[in-house]
Amino acid sequence: MTAIDPASLTVLEQILRRESLSLLSYIGDAYPWTTTEGSAGLKTLNQLIQQEKQAITDLGRYLIRRRATPPFIGSYPAGFTSWNFIDLKILVPRLLELQQRSINELQADLAKIHDESARKEVERLLAVKKMTLAALESLTANPSVSA
Repeated sequence: MTAIDPASLTVLEQILRRESLSLLSYIGDAYPWTTTEGSAGLKTLNQLIQQEKQAITDLGRYLIRRRATPPFIGSYPAGFTSWNFIDLKILVPRLLELQQRSINELQADLAKIHDESARKEVERLLAVKKMTLAALESLTANPSVSA
């Protein structure tokens, strides 16, 4: 398998870093709060987080298969700690906003990726992000219902 062109690799590294350090990813370890009625919504949110983390991991594995060293990811922004133990009713609308922004960024990133197989990997991640967006929208409509 040939190496990824440098321009595409740079974009893939930025995507991997950005998505690995997203608020959605952070929330997986932050224990959002909800009432008993909202436990189904919390379960759904946790499933969405795991699906996104898997898609991000898959992108990192793709880089390794293409003989590219995944970038140093770093740590979550310190400001994310203010989202610990936040009620789902407050958290989910913010996640929705950030998910839409992430989708827009990924769509812009696709134009910068010249390697066809790399584009397909980013398109897979984008499909997961869109699915997550739809599920978050349903959570916003009714946080007590599983999406």
